[in-house]
Amino acid sequence: MLRCVLLGCVLASVSPAAALTQSDLPTIAAPVPAEAEFGAPPAFVEEVTPLDPDNAIFDSFGGVRYLLIDDQHDARGEEPALYIRRVREASNASAIETLASFEVNFDPSYEHVVFHHIRLTRDGEVLDRQDRAQIEFARHESNRDRQMLNGEVTALARIDDVRVGDIVDYAYTVYGLNPTYNGRDFRRFGLNWGVPVERRSIRSLWPRGEARFIDVSPGEADIERVRRRNHEEFRLDPAPREAINPERGTPNRISQFPALRISSFSDWSDVAAWGTPLFTLDPSAPVQTLAAEIAAAHDTPEARLMAALNFVQNDVRYLALTYGEGSYVPAAPSDTLETRYGDCKAKTALLVELARALEFDADPALVNLGAGRGIDQREPSPGAFNHVIVRLRHDGRTFWLDPTRSYQGGTLDVVDQADYGFALPLDGAHEGLVSMANTVPQSDATVTIHETLDLSGGRDVPAILTVETVLSGRDADRYRARIARDGLSGLQRDYLDFYNQTFGAADFIEPIDVNDDVTANRLTVREQVELIAPFEDGEQPEAYSIRFRAHGISSLIESNAERRRETPLNVYHPTHARHVVDLVLTNGGEGWTLQDEQTEIDNAAFRYAYSSTHMGPVYRMEFELRSLAHDVPPDAALEVLRDHRTMLNSAYYGFDLIDSAE
Repeated sequence: MLRCVLLGCVLASVSPAAALTQSDLPTIAAPVPAEAEFGAPPAFVEEVTPLDPDNAIFDSFGGVRYLLIDDQHDARGEEPALYIRRVREASNASAIETLASFEVNFDPSYEHVVFHHIRLTRDGEVLDRQDRAQIEFARHESNRDRQMLNGEVTALARIDDVRVGDIVDYAYTVYGLNPTYNGRDFRRFGLNWGVPVERRSIRSLWPRGEARFIDVSPGEADIERVRRRNHEEFRLDPAPREAINPERGTPNRISQFPALRISSFSDWSDVAAWGTPLFTLDPSAPVQTLAAEIAAAHDTPEARLMAALNFVQNDVRYLALTYGEGSYVPAAPSDTLETRYGDCKAKTALLVELARALEFDADPALVNLGAGRGIDQREPSPGAFNHVIVRLRHDGRTFWLDPTRSYQGGTLDVVDQADYGFALPLDGAHEGLVSMANTVPQSDATVTIHETLDLSGGRDVPAILTVETVLSGRDADRYRARIARDGLSGLQRDYLDFYNQTFGAADFIEPIDVNDDVTANRLTVREQVELIAPFEDGEQPEAYSIRFRAHGISSLIESNAERRRETPLNVYHPTHARHVVDLVLTNGGEGWTLQDEQTEIDNAAFRYAYSSTHMGPVYRMEFELRSLAHDVPPDAALEVLRDHRTMLNSAYYGFDLIDSAE
């Protein structure tokens, strides 16, 4: 809920975004600060009194009682500031480790941190810990193993002599804003967390007319909007906020924690207008020469485009150096071509220039890898996106191509397209968000497994397992990349480990055989495995058994998701697998009494079918699973979860045998 108070009126103007120069991007990170800076809080900050622990209304969480979470933000002036204050009490010994340190992450290329105070309250006495606290700065780089370097720095503050009953109180301000935003600001202030907070307070000050989008979701909060002569203020007066217990199995598109969201971008078209100049691509001689070479080597436009895509994916390695403006501005395509490395922005810019040189209609498009299906419910801002790909239009069709993927097979008609929910094309039309959903669903299974398990020799003879796995679409791409990374020897080692865990001692009779039809994007893996002792002894001397599962039928839903829920239930989609098992029986199938069976499950989340047929010496079991949606409504969850358990149970099977020689 927003309450508005009008205290004056003034006109505001917005300057157009200026294009940044791609050649000016920093190639090394900004220096790490040598020491911590202490100073007074900025003038706009209002003092907030923490709650006295004796008046607390919530129990502590993990031994910590959160007495105050105070955020105050000022978007006015050339250097926005975010003031942060946290006051927490150590209710028991388990909290001391948590309260004895805190971290501040920032980008020194455009941000700096000023600490205001670090203090303890013990038995009513306030103890200044500024001089005794140790503050160290180090590179953050949590995604270094993913070839992503952003230059962020972590300030780690350690507070000594923290005891049970102490109240730890610290405050600091982070100044600065990414210059790529051209002065446009956007903020999200959490209202509830997984822990209870005795007092939550927020103030956010904006130049008059600059806060173009304001929302509180999910849930409500008593946010007051105060309009003054030259600015306006959004505030939440100190108030208790209950803990939120998030439901498991909820789609990433759903936010379960309420937040106040404010943005100077009015809508997604406004964000597109900001982002489009960043990808201004002037044709460059090296890239145009490469495009001409590709065109000469391939006969059709579609083959040329796929050659360009494969080049950018496989011949330009992924490396993200997103220092400062480099977090949004791509490297020049000619530079990427020369260095043969780049992040998603650089690879996209290179592919766009190649595609345009090959006379295709291609543009960059911003996406969110994890929460893209719910991005239409977020505040419009550049911060909503964490990835960029290519939208290509050809012969009346739209293709979404991700140049950071690798080893993609297929022609343009069948290449597996990216689908992250919504995308924001940067084509100059400023059309806003566009759905990436593929309107032509795939009918054939992308994973087809045919296993023949020969048990005809009985207990004293090793069983022979023959497997043919056919992969297509994204599954073929993934296996192709896996083989390129690990080699056939690595693939065979992993398979053998799986069989050893499932059946006991096993060994390959022949090396794994892989046939890869890259043009059709169809990859076939053939195996022949000797299962040396796959049987388990039964209760009687002559009895034995074998048990295993149709591993192609995988889980679609988080197993511990709540049955009765308020949020949608996530489904791993798209999934389409078919698994056939032919069991070669002992005695040519004579003496076996096996019933033909058939099971079908059809609900909002998936469709599953199982059938078994006794055909003389062979008992065939057929399984097929196909997901139907990315998630299902809460009222369908109970049925879906019950059916899901039934499906998984039916994929496990076992056979009890009697040794006729006994």
